[in-house]
Amino acid sequence: MAYKLYYLDLRARGEPVRWLLKVLVQAYTEERISVFTQWPQRKKDFEFEVTPVLEVEGQQLHQTTVICRYLGQRHDLTSHDLWTRTRQEEVMEALHDVSNIVSTAFIARVRGDDAMAKGDAEKVKVKLAVVIRNIETRITEQGWILAAEMTWVDVCVAAYLDIYEEILGQDLLTGHPRTAALLKNVRSLPQISAWISERPGWTKFEDPEGLF
Repeated sequence: MAYKLYYLDLRARGEPVRWLLKVLVQAYTEERISVFTQWPQRKKDFEFEVTPVLEVEGQQLHQTTVICRYLGQRHDLTSHDLWTRTRQEEVMEALHDVSNIVSTAFIARVRGDDAMAKGDAEKVKVKLAVVIRNIETRITEQGWILAAEMTWVDVCVAAYLDIYEEILGQDLLTGHPRTAALLKNVRSLPQISAWISERPGWTKFEDPEGLF
């Protein structure tokens, strides 16, 4: 099966889906929609008027966690214990709380509200520190979040951490060795290493320069 991913021309919430599709070695195409010039006209094409959207056998699947959970379960990269799966997904939702603040910072900058943009950027640092502290406590001796083997959650969490490390700097995970090792291990997977070397750079909207 070939999937089709629809997302804005950003990393953000689309990047975990991309990483997971690549780790699963699933063929897919992607339509990148310009956040500035195309999105206002294209949003009506999607049932909930949001992206990312994964097209599966002609049907739309919305929301990052839902998409990634589906892919992980369909392609057997998931924990088979309900409680473990649920606790793993807590981490994903906590990272989405952070991404919401990041988005408001970028939107404020576009609107020229520098004070709000800077204020939200500081909130990101505070919130993310709490999330990373909790991720660290959930990583097992085997190196994965609440599991002995890698699951889809590890891949998606690493994709987010990759973004935030680029935004906030290489010392983001200082003092959190297990989290740093998880990110390193996922980045070193051949499919991810290749993607990192070839993916598009930051677009104007999400370029962190001068904000974080």
